[in-house]
Amino acid sequence: MRWSKGLLVALAAIALLSCTLLLSLADPAKQFTIYTPQSSYSIEILDRQGQAYIGLMELLEPLGATGMRSGDSDWVLQLNKAEARFTEGKDKAKIRGNSIALSGNVLVENHRVLVPLNASFSILSSLLHKNIDFHPAGRRIFVDNAGIHFTSELKKGEKSSLLLNFSQPVNPSVNQEGNKSKLVFKREPLISDITNQPFDDKAIRSLNFSEDNGNATITITGDSALHVSLGSDGKTILVQVVQPPAPPVASVSPQAPAPQPSPAPSVAAQSSPTPEPPIGTQGHTPPAFLVMIDPSHGGDDRGAYLADKLDEKDLTLSVARKLKIELQDRGIAVRLLRDADINLSLEQRAEATNAQHAAVYVAIHAGVSGQEVRVYTSALTSPSVGAGQFLPWETAQASSLSRSQTLAQTISGELRKKDVQTALLTTPLRPLNNIIAPAVAIELSSDRSNTQDLVTQRVQNVVAAAVASGIAQVHSQIEAQK
Repeated sequence: MRWSKGLLVALAAIALLSCTLLLSLADPAKQFTIYTPQSSYSIEILDRQGQAYIGLMELLEPLGATGMRSGDSDWVLQLNKAEARFTEGKDKAKIRGNSIALSGNVLVENHRVLVPLNASFSILSSLLHKNIDFHPAGRRIFVDNAGIHFTSELKKGEKSSLLLNFSQPVNPSVNQEGNKSKLVFKREPLISDITNQPFDDKAIRSLNFSEDNGNATITITGDSALHVSLGSDGKTILVQVVQPPAPPVASVSPQAPAPQPSPAPSVAAQSSPTPEPPIGTQGHTPPAFLVMIDPSHGGDDRGAYLADKLDEKDLTLSVARKLKIELQDRGIAVRLLRDADINLSLEQRAEATNAQHAAVYVAIHAGVSGQEVRVYTSALTSPSVGAGQFLPWETAQASSLSRSQTLAQTISGELRKKDVQTALLTTPLRPLNNIIAPAVAIELSSDRSNTQDLVTQRVQNVVAAAVASGIAQVHSQIEAQK
């Protein structure tokens, strides 16, 4: 049978389209979220042997687990001086000397130990000796009574509204789907005893709470589109019915004015070359509140030598990527000045930040001169700004110095809430002085004997979450002032 060239091309196009449709319909990545009083984190779920599996160290390392070592088919780790032993191919583990059923065999793939997801409750209960609340259907687990509760209050009237009160600050992402508003909580340990609450109101009909894929969702259904606003303290959310716009009033004009020619655009002088804008910014209006994260060093500039095969430039990029995810989960626009091992001068970093009209600039550093996290602001002493159209390059930060100090204090407070030793300092470190927006530098520090602490996911996750919470607070304050 002979095939024409045109037919072959058509068949290939159909096959490609079919693959694209299948990919677009694929389920989102499965994840399991762990909540503690200090932080929360999500890990990947794998399908193995007909059930869900998770990485053992991904589960335990953020909680402080260390010392995973192997001997033959045994894998041993420690968490808070408690020892746990897992044997490849066995469906039981020995934790604190007791045999614990795992509901499936231990698997090892490329030196990565995998355990059944349903065993997470037994593993955490035995290791931590703390209250564990496991929600298997929603793929969520709560450690040591971590949880945020909420109440709802419907206010009837000509313009009905629903007020949600939370026990702790929250910052969900909001998705509008017709007459439904979905509040998705990705990082907050939100729990509720109510799954569906109907309202005796025509404008706001019901509230539904659900858990799925490591997230919690509140869905509010109304008679028409709804408007959702977050309170300045993060503990209240107000839902109101959007009033339909008034119909336009037709008017007759005696004579339309003749169109006037537009003035010719002016040509701005070009400054020195700046680095390529972050991906996705070309040709788009920058967001109203943009956080620019600057992983220090990069390329030929290795930064501080922290440990064997660990340079500062690599650690700062790792922390910056985690901070980016934390901010995105809080609904805040964010970009990285570098997302690869490239060279960027201090001038290029400042120019790119100012050109993107960033609302906040955060530089990430690391060192081996202490056992704390240091939050720096510019060491400029005079907040005065000279009159004129342009800001002096060397003191451009002066106009935002007080806001930078407020941001630093807020971030420091969030770090202390997570029991992180923190110091507030000033520094002449560039490019802080050249940034127009509120600017801080975060330095993770450790002494030479504990440099491996900087590498652990737990330390990086805690710092990233605290910095993001501080920035989110400042963002909420700005929105409230508007």
